[in-house]
Amino acid sequence: MILIIIVITIFANLADLCLKIGANRAGDALGDPLAIFLTPWIWLGAVLGIGSMALWIYILGRHHISHAYPIFVGLGFVNITLASWLFLHEEISSTRLAGIALILMGIVIVHFQSKEPAAGTSKAAG
Repeated sequence: MILIIIVITIFANLADLCLKIGANRAGDALGDPLAIFLTPWIWLGAVLGIGSMALWIYILGRHHISHAYPIFVGLGFVNITLASWLFLHEEISSTRLAGIALILMGIVIVHFQSKEPAAGTSKAAG
C-alpha cells in the first residue's frame, strides 16, 4: 500500500506544481477563462490530478482511510515543500525543515503502528 500512496502523492504533487507553473506563466491572462484552456501546464496538471484521483479511489477501496490519508497528506507536505524549493526556488527555513522531519516521523509511526486488513474485513481473533 505504501508504494501506491507514494506514487499517488507524487502524481498529485506534480499536478499541483504544474498548475502553479501554469498560473505563473498565464499571469494576468488568468482573468480570461480561456487562458486556462490555452496553458499546457494547466492541462498537464489537470491530467495528473485526474490520474492521482483514480489511484486514490483504488486505495480507498482497499484500505482504511484513517491509515492511508495521514500518509498521503504528510508526504504531500514534504514533496511540495521540496519541489517548491527545487523548481520554484522558494526558500525553506530551518523551522520548516524541522517540521518536515516531524512529519516524516509521523508517517513512519502511522504506517507501522498497525498492519490492518483490507477495508471491509475485520481483524479476527484467533
